Amino acid sequence: MMSVQSSSLFDLPLDLVEEILARVSASSLKRLRSTCKQWNVLFSDQRFTMKHFDKAEKQVLVAMLRGYDIYSTSLNLRGLQDNIDPSIQLKGEAILDPLYCSLLNTLVFQVFHCNGLLLCKTVARVLVWNPCTGQTKWIKDTVSLNDKYALGYENNKPCYSYKIMRFLDLDTFDLEIYEFNSNQWRVLCSITPDFTIAFFEDGVSLKGNSYWIASDKGKEELTQDFLISFDFTTERFGPRVCLPFKGCSYWDTISLSSTVREDRLSVFFQNEDTLKMEIWITNNITQTKAMSWSPFFKIDPSIHRFGTEVSFVIDEQNKVIVCCDENEEDNNDFVYIIGEDQYWRKVDIGKKTYSPRLFSYAPSLVQF
Repeated sequence: MMSVQSSSLFDLPLDLVEEILARVSASSLKRLRSTCKQWNVLFSDQRFTMKHFDKAEKQVLVAMLRGYDIYSTSLNLRGLQDNIDPSIQLKGEAILDPLYCSLLNTLVFQVFHCNGLLLCKTVARVLVWNPCTGQTKWIKDTVSLNDKYALGYENNKPCYSYKIMRFLDLDTFDLEIYEFNSNQWRVLCSITPDFTIAFFEDGVSLKGNSYWIASDKGKEELTQDFLISFDFTTERFGPRVCLPFKGCSYWDTISLSSTVREDRLSVFFQNEDTLKMEIWITNNITQTKAMSWSPFFKIDPSIHRFGTEVSFVIDEQNKVIVCCDENEEDNNDFVYIIGEDQYWRKVDIGKKTYSPRLFSYAPSLVQF
């Protein structure tokens, strides 16, 4: 049956085949590369990869940075509606097996996801990696643990032009841009940020721009007061956006995430005194719409005090979040699955590691 279907597809006009393949998930197309030389060439065509990114259904995976390595996870939330306990399992290998061998001798400190690409900050270098296609680029440069990196792109061109932005130091906040087209770093001399970003705030990508939770520079008491964005097209920071809660203190827990399809932002907030926990989500962000927040759910009080380095992903269909943090009182790492009506599950994922971080990842054919 499969051979009949395949030969029928091969007999179709190429433009029609392209329209069909542009709607197939990236992971499925990866398995088709070896079946047809013409398709393999097509999957490497930047024009097609752009069309595929726009049209194909996003296959969402959840990954974890744990113990300085990147792991894929098997997360099953399908039984929540029938009161069946969820499960999560680390698969024990990196997202891409061949690359994992070269990463074994490299400690990964930060991961930043954008359009299916992962920017990995290591001890001495920066790696940009598409786990689906295997494309990699090591960027050799002096790296400091205090540097903060973000990956984005210019969205005013037919094909995205990817760039890296980094804060050279969280105290001075000197800025540099790396352009993939020129393979060069350059200093952004015209920008002097009037804000600061906490060391544990990694930021997220949404439609080519990067977002962080920030606070006023020079304040005696560090608080996380507003949202700030960086536009990779104009290479400027956008206006401050108010958070949906007031009076954040240094010890309150705040974390930022992007939704699966990277069209909205979500924010996690927990008050240090009351332990009240709130999850908020933005509207669909476009260039013409102002950003607004809507409550996703609230828990008052939460039964767990999360640390400042909490990370989370949001499941809108099941109305839950999946989160983890570094808890000094525990000997093991745990993942928490939390939902409305006080729904709460704690899943042991093994021996304690340094600052485990969850992030969503959507495989793509995007090239850089």
